[in-house]
Amino acid sequence: MHDIDINWLLNITEEASTIALEHFGNTKGTLKPDNSWVTQADIDVEKFLRQKLDQKRPNDDILGEEGDDPPPTSSVVWAIDPIDGTRVFNHGLPVWGISIGALVDGIPAVGVIALPALGDVYYSNGETAHCNSTQLTPPTPIIDENALLLISEGAFSTAEISFEGKNIHLGSAAANLCYVAKGSAVGAIDHANIWDYAAGAAILRVLDVPFKYASGKDVDFTALYENPVAPEPTLICPANHFETLQKGVKVLH
Repeated sequence: MHDIDINWLLNITEEASTIALEHFGNTKGTLKPDNSWVTQADIDVEKFLRQKLDQKRPNDDILGEEGDDPPPTSSVVWAIDPIDGTRVFNHGLPVWGISIGALVDGIPAVGVIALPALGDVYYSNGETAHCNSTQLTPPTPIIDENALLLISEGAFSTAEISFEGKNIHLGSAAANLCYVAKGSAVGAIDHANIWDYAAGAAILRVLDVPFKYASGKDVDFTALYENPVAPEPTLICPANHFETLQKGVKVLH
């Protein structure tokens, strides 16, 4: 159970999307020490979201990509990625998102992922999941030569993938999870951080899509509180396809 107001969360996500779009097409990215990209949009959007979260829910903890947050201790933890897909954002490509997820006692409970350049918002209040005004139902994609398996930049460097359908790299881990939720893709392979995963995991949880590592272990989100980087690639897909897709994933390191 939680007391998070999903309408409030959708409203601040809309405001954050406006900030991001004001920067879109006019940014100059810089490399951080870990060789990931950051733009002024990342900084401005995260600052805005932190202010709104602190005002409304001062007792909750926050883990943000652009922050230096200590391991959380509260029962409600927000994991936020102000611009998921900064590289494609910086190059003017449209598949990037704002990801805001709340974990309650370590369980992804509420999540919103906005894809502002595409005009889409995916969200879950913990009971139902939606894409814009359409309620989502558990996805039932089929695996064939035309099926799409979405693979993130991080997963490309840590795993070899063999799949009978088409492998596609969109540039945003959060967007990948949205398309699994919608049933557009049969699955997604990523190697990312808690703020990339939390919102999508909340959406997928109510759609009965398990959140697992490629090894088959369930993702323990509390283990990512201190070190936000996933220890191995994740393989997110409907349960009936997990074993089939898992056979095509060879983790390199």
